[in-house]
Amino acid sequence: MGLDIALKDAMTGLRATQAQIQVISGNIANAQTPGYSEQTITQTPIRMPAGGAGVTTSIIQRVSDQLLTTTLAKQSSASSAASTTNNYLQQLQSLLGQVGSGSTFTDAYNNFVSAMQSESATPEDPVAQSAAVNAGQQLAQQLNQFSSGIQSLRANADSDIGTSVTALNTALGQIAALNGSIAQVQAEGQSTATLQDQRDQALNQVAQLMGVTSYDRPDGSMVVLSASGQTLIDGTNVSTFGYTPSGVVTAGSPLSNVTLNGQNITSSITTGQIGALLQLRDTTLPAVTSEMNQFTNNLFNLTTSTNLNTTNSGTNATNDANHFFANVNTASGLDNASTIEVNPALAANASLLYNGISGADPTIATSIASALTSNTTFAAAGNFPSSMTTTLANYGAQIIGQAATAASNATQNNTYQSQLTTQMQNRLQAETGVNLDQELGNLSVYQNAYGASARVISTIQTMYDALMNIAN
Repeated sequence: MGLDIALKDAMTGLRATQAQIQVISGNIANAQTPGYSEQTITQTPIRMPAGGAGVTTSIIQRVSDQLLTTTLAKQSSASSAASTTNNYLQQLQSLLGQVGSGSTFTDAYNNFVSAMQSESATPEDPVAQSAAVNAGQQLAQQLNQFSSGIQSLRANADSDIGTSVTALNTALGQIAALNGSIAQVQAEGQSTATLQDQRDQALNQVAQLMGVTSYDRPDGSMVVLSASGQTLIDGTNVSTFGYTPSGVVTAGSPLSNVTLNGQNITSSITTGQIGALLQLRDTTLPAVTSEMNQFTNNLFNLTTSTNLNTTNSGTNATNDANHFFANVNTASGLDNASTIEVNPALAANASLLYNGISGADPTIATSIASALTSNTTFAAAGNFPSSMTTTLANYGAQIIGQAATAASNATQNNTYQSQLTTQMQNRLQAETGVNLDQELGNLSVYQNAYGASARVISTIQTMYDALMNIAN
């Protein structure tokens, strides 16, 4: 083998080990970078026409596991949905409170019952009359506040959907732009490893917002589909989601739909953060409002007496003359808990609880107090799929109890989904991430190889110098 061929052999080895060292150094530097995949570069022996041999290096590739990546994306959707649901249900439970805490609407109801019972024992007592009216006003205000709180949660969910849709469009745009860059760089024969990592990060952001699936085309670009099959990205072509937050939200407010390229797809988004928010806004929270409406309707119906000399307030569709409460629409009201109030005539004159239509009447308070503790029939509403016969106190306790159960279940599910996500992330990291011990070991090997190639080149240089001296 001539010195020229030996020099070429040594130079290819020097360049190959230098490339390896650069890749390994990059891996070590990015070992803690989120979403970074280990990069590798392979060496291939080459045979030179004039004899001798050398090595060549390939394009830098990243270590990947498509199955684990796809599975993690699906799990990210489930985990994000669980976290969002848990956050809102904890707020709902905090709003409704715990049974017996003294701050729930059932506590206010029990105080009202006690006040009415005291009034029935001494119906002519002005203090007892005022206490009963005041307790009724506190109950009505509590129901108003709870109703407002539920609608505020729906409004927050509505606003969060808008924020999430904006983030979704941004992430999809990033993927489409990266698709273009990856396809171009791959066509030029350059490494796309870093760009692919960035694209996976953007895809994970999309998956947290809604369920998606994806696959790669031969040119390196990615196709992204929604969980229900709509094409979101194909190459650099990207679909656009639309959403306009509704602002003020009431039980009867028409709320915005999520659109894809102008088409309503609200019902098809069932996973991820957006899916959870839609479920909360359109189903979970309205169910509680519906149940509260049943409670309010029956409260209104039970606190009436033909001898109670209150007049029609004119504030709602239902005639509330002879009623303790007013402003309740039992015919078509969607959220009577938001409007109920003590009948203005009674609020202005508490003695009407004793001074009936035909003069003094001690039976008014007695009949109302008795009705408040009696069984009554509630129509199917919310999460109570069939009618039931029970007391107002028990029905209210069931509303609060189911909220507490739902919050507890949501916490457990959130913990489970979070742990499962962490396990999948760790598994993917073990498969595709940087192993520092391994990289440091490889770095030592290639540093020695680099030194060996350098020594060969130095030896050849010495031999060239010796030949030149002989020639001279």
